Amino acid sequence: MGRKHRICKSKEHRAQRATSLLRLCKRTTSVSETIRVEIKEEAYLSLLRYRQYEGFEAGGVFTGSVIGLNQYRISKVSLPCTIIDTASTTGFERDAQKANDFIFNDYEASNHTRYYLGEWHTHPENNPTPSFVDINSIEMIYKHSNRVIDGVFLIIVGIKNNYYGFYDGRMFHKVTVDIV
Repeated sequence: MGRKHRICKSKEHRAQRATSLLRLCKRTTSVSETIRVEIKEEAYLSLLRYRQYEGFEAGGVFTGSVIGLNQYRISKVSLPCTIIDTASTTGFERDAQKANDFIFNDYEASNHTRYYLGEWHTHPENNPTPSFVDINSIEMIYKHSNRVIDGVFLIIVGIKNNYYGFYDGRMFHKVTVDIV
């Protein structure tokens, strides 16, 4: 999501990463009890195809629906909406037109029952966590996008596990996702 700087082992980079993680920890809670999220198996398997064992980071958007009070179902995952010549192993720029076309086409194909729920992207790590850039990007999306739900979901596809989060305009919440 957004542009990230190459990973380096400098003191400055380590300090920035530590600050980023501390900021996320202070603003993250677990709301698995209050927000229920399901992901259709087809969408889940689609995400797994993009695991970043090597090569460039990729990302896109996903759509779904509200199935009850604080209950959501992720139904469709876009192909990567990456601007190829801007991608690196630790960052990418999303092609907004591709993402918007996917959202609109899925909204129409679903007879207006599925809409934008959030963003997905890859990290080349076993157990991914949001970077400083990821946090800022989701905050900006929340502030500047038209949303049907009062929040934005974030999925980071890792090598062994995925990160699932929800930003409600104040803080990030780590959520548990059930595959259906």
